[in-house]
Amino acid sequence: MCLLRLHHGLAARYSFKSRAHFHRYFSSSRVYNELTPFTRRLFKLPSPPSPPSQQHNDLTTFLSYAEHESLPVTSTVHVGTHYEYTVLQTLRRYALNLNRIGGRDDAGIDLVGTWHLPERERERALRVLVQCKSLKAKLGPNIVRELEGTFNQAPVGWRTDQTVGVLVSPREATKGVRDALARSAYPLFWMLIERDGTLKQALWNARAEELGLGPLRVETRYTTSTEDAESGSVSKEVVLTWDGSDIPDMDQVEQSLTEFAEKWVASWGLDLTEPQKGELLDAAERVLPHDISAQLVESAIPDADRTRVLQALQERLQQQPAFE
Repeated sequence: MCLLRLHHGLAARYSFKSRAHFHRYFSSSRVYNELTPFTRRLFKLPSPPSPPSQQHNDLTTFLSYAEHESLPVTSTVHVGTHYEYTVLQTLRRYALNLNRIGGRDDAGIDLVGTWHLPERERERALRVLVQCKSLKAKLGPNIVRELEGTFNQAPVGWRTDQTVGVLVSPREATKGVRDALARSAYPLFWMLIERDGTLKQALWNARAEELGLGPLRVETRYTTSTEDAESGSVSKEVVLTWDGSDIPDMDQVEQSLTEFAEKWVASWGLDLTEPQKGELLDAAERVLPHDISAQLVESAIPDADRTRVLQALQERLQQQPAFE
């Protein structure tokens, strides 16, 4: 039997919470605490492809670029790019670390990244492929087939059995789209994100649930901001939660991963440069048994093996005077 978890403003399976003076938080820039290549390697996170533009890498820099180039706000490029960056920024709140790759050779993929849900923050982060459909026209089930096709054309590092596809649109999913999602053999999500970044609907299929996403839920929260307190008006928003608790945002995840990586290096009793940290990883992966090297973050490394790794690192560094 097909399963489709449907969560939106009209669903009856919601948890409702009222909070006074609640403010939605969005990261102002995706490079606020960007993970270093070493940290990505340590946690086995794929490196994103090159961006399609060197002039902008987030919503703020794109708006500056668009103003400088006098790009019409109603143009297809402006509307589409603005929406992609808005989605990227919104989903950081739910621990999705996304990069824009949309361009001539994007194979239909607009954003790629990793999803660091609780219990999956480190080496088990999900891979994510995102298509943004910033269209006014009604969307049909054909867009689900298009998303399924991206799995075989995904960048290196995203062709895994732990990859999910996400369709994002400012419109609600039609019955045809919902049925296509439910039938799909791929793990798929649908999210309705308005052009201002407000999440209004989220649904996913049984295949996605099988990836260990049972604790993922959606809540509707009624909030009163400081500005609305006098008028008594109440705002409604949809939020993703994990096992009944808020999901740490991507800024928090990046800080946690960075701190863990620093502690991991310090545990070797060494003061290393960034290139030397990479050499340490090389030595560990080369010397340690596979069952340990495959899970360096979680494994307890015996003293004898640690000594062997340090010896291999020392030999390697002695061959590279530039590091000294």
